[in-house]
Amino acid sequence: MSHDRSELSTHCRIGDAEMEDLLRAEPRARKEQMLEAAEDVLRCVHAYSRRGTSVLADVLGKHTHFEEWVHYPEHDAVDTHSGYRFYYHAHAAHERVRGEHGHFHVFGPAPLSRHRSHAISTPIADYTHIVGISVDERGFPKRLFTTNRWVTAEQWRPAVSVIRSMHKLDLGRARPVRAARWVQSVVRLFDVQIAAIVRHRDHRIASKAGRADLDRLFEDRRSHILSQCCVDLAKQFQFLEGAGIG
Repeated sequence: MSHDRSELSTHCRIGDAEMEDLLRAEPRARKEQMLEAAEDVLRCVHAYSRRGTSVLADVLGKHTHFEEWVHYPEHDAVDTHSGYRFYYHAHAAHERVRGEHGHFHVFGPAPLSRHRSHAISTPIADYTHIVGISVDERGFPKRLFTTNRWVTAEQWRPAVSVIRSMHKLDLGRARPVRAARWVQSVVRLFDVQIAAIVRHRDHRIASKAGRADLDRLFEDRRSHILSQCCVDLAKQFQFLEGAGIG
């Protein structure tokens, strides 16, 4: 995946001790949600292991040949009741980070404003990007990231709105079912890291806003990834245990 020139500033690093502190500070309801998500992920891992497959097999479906840039499923996985959706795809091999097979893009609904200005000539999307989840060939998450507006043509929402949307994530009616459950559980499991990179995204935009027009920043093709952090399933389970969750 391509990166902008200030790639180092996109990284959001959270130390182990800080991570456990952040987990301890989470509201009780979200701690319970994270624990449930961890259990769901483990169940999925065991089920996929017994079948000798992974979440990628579910999301690719009957496609025997994986094509770069193509959305899987073809028309995205959409929960028509909640408005949440996701899709999986991969960039050209030379644009991916080492060990990445592809990535999921997860979106939440973003209702159009009643006070929309007629001066806006381009359509406004009814969705906002929550997070990108880079995975390896086993479908295990390796990295979480946020993107600039032009990448997904989203309706840009501030961090507080994106995080609120993440906490309401509901893919219960999306298809394929197993892939949707996996994506939902992974997002909930890495709740703290996702919130951190979304805030870091806004911090980077705010630091540049004084020197450039916001619309130009959002459409700057040199700026692709706005924030990111590495993740690991096994280590996340350790963080939960260290924080007394579970």
